[in-house]
Amino acid sequence: RLQFERSPRPPPAAAPAMARPVLLALALAGASVEATKLRRLPSDVGGGKGGDHPCVAVMRETQSACRGIAAGETNRDCSFALCYTADLNRKRCADVVTDGAPVNVIFPDDLDKLVDFHGVKCDGGHQGGDGMRNARFDCGKVNPDGVWDKKKAFLQDFVRRFPMSATLSGALYCLQGLQ
Repeated sequence: RLQFERSPRPPPAAAPAMARPVLLALALAGASVEATKLRRLPSDVGGGKGGDHPCVAVMRETQSACRGIAAGETNRDCSFALCYTADLNRKRCADVVTDGAPVNVIFPDDLDKLVDFHGVKCDGGHQGGDGMRNARFDCGKVNPDGVWDKKKAFLQDFVRRFPMSATLSGALYCLQGLQ
């Protein structure tokens, strides 16, 4: 008759020690899945197009125009980007994610955060108003003696430095005298 030899079983205390590598591998696999999810969060930005989405490009140019300016302060570029170029895209970009980590932030919320941070007043931008000067209120109707500063050519400089914002807001169109 054949006798089979049994392989010795590990003592009960050794079993958990043998399971440790398996548990460690499972834990690392789970952590890897979570890390992958975190790396994928920004893919929501611009509907998966990232910075190639026009709304994301406008937001990045707006952030660039305001970069380095302290809370409660602004300059001409930042105010114009916030109140004119970005604000004119508010409705069109209403559902576009512009920041995807740690949570998705949509264009209007990102814009409002910047406006509040810098304390910019976007209303009242018509000629003679008390807000940020904004040609959307009176493009083509401005008294040439009222606000023109031939030495600074602000709008031309802004269009050159922030092309996507200038194009999508209509500032370039207005500047070219097509309106």
